[in-house]
Amino acid sequence: MVDIPGSRRIIDRAIARMQRFISTQLQGMAQVVTDQPRRASLHSIASCAADRMLELDDMVRSGLTNPWRALRLDRSSPPPEPERSTLRIGVYALAANPLHWGHVLVGLSALVQMKLDRVVFVIAGEDPRKPFLLPAEIRHRLARTIIDIFEPFFAYSAIALGTNRDGETNMGRLFALNPELSIHAYYIAGSDHCRRRSENGEPDTLEKLETVARKVSKGAGRRRSVSAVFIDRPGRDATPGMVDTFLDVHVLPAMPLICSSTAARHALCTGESKEALAFVPYATFAEIQSLRLFDGGRECRERSA
Repeated sequence: MVDIPGSRRIIDRAIARMQRFISTQLQGMAQVVTDQPRRASLHSIASCAADRMLELDDMVRSGLTNPWRALRLDRSSPPPEPERSTLRIGVYALAANPLHWGHVLVGLSALVQMKLDRVVFVIAGEDPRKPFLLPAEIRHRLARTIIDIFEPFFAYSAIALGTNRDGETNMGRLFALNPELSIHAYYIAGSDHCRRRSENGEPDTLEKLETVARKVSKGAGRRRSVSAVFIDRPGRDATPGMVDTFLDVHVLPAMPLICSSTAARHALCTGESKEALAFVPYATFAEIQSLRLFDGGRECRERSA
């Protein structure tokens, strides 16, 4: 890592802040979720997060990551100064409807296992295929409240706000915003997207990423490259060796518990199965309650559609 005066102390404080946040958020939700098995899930989240924190600390001390590297995340930020070394970023595109601990643990796991400098969370804009999403501005604000706690290792990008572009396209746009940087980007997705075509026959993650990779590598030699990182999911066998692609593909182990935005939304909309709320950070839950979201509006019509 670049020897920035006081950087070690700042990083120590950042990791300590992240640990405190995780602990207090889980304690808060322990007061909401009374189902004992689900309360045990809170301990699983805490244990997995603690392991990632230790690995991250070791990675920083070994100089395997530099979260201080500049990256232009949207058009409102200034262009960074060019550097010779390659910036290794994860690009995690998601709807965040709402953001939950599974998303956080995936980001931390990709960060430490792929030895990334940082993970950029690209929250989706509007999606005509999903008319029951919370408004994009609300999803972005709720997600950023959590993502900002994990700076400088996590970064929030508003690049998708006001658009209906998919995650792979938005990764290509991040490359375009940083033409002078040498970047190796790792696109993060669930293992159900480890395929060229969707069940409907439309291009899926691998085919879309190949398009991005061809475009960004033109004239850039080895300075700009794309890899795919798929997170294994129970019942979703990712077999990248059997998929015809020139991309560098990695499959990471499944998270120690299954977190579901769908289940959380159902609990919020109906008041049933409240144990699913164990996977939502308490700050997010409190803001949802304050704003009366998932309170019979369009976002709850998903269940009856």
